[in-house]
Amino acid sequence: MDATTGAAGAAPGDRMARWKARGSRQDGAGTGGGAVYGLGMIGAVAYFLGSAESGRDYALAVPRAIFWPALLVYKLLKSLSG
Repeated sequence: MDATTGAAGAAPGDRMARWKARGSRQDGAGTGGGAVYGLGMIGAVAYFLGSAESGRDYALAVPRAIFWPALLVYKLLKSLSG
């Protein structure tokens, strides 16, 4: 039952309007951050692969590229606290 009209089924346009009114971001806003993060991760993989000297370094290149921002923040906060 539709709350606004009392009809058993709401028209697709009505549902879309209510969905957008709830704060949906389907207009493309906010998508640039993912692209920037993706490019940064590709660059980090290229860096870690370029600086690899052993098979272990090659195997750890992708995990390091994924987790280096978290390790950077951890070490920064650790150095600031003590």
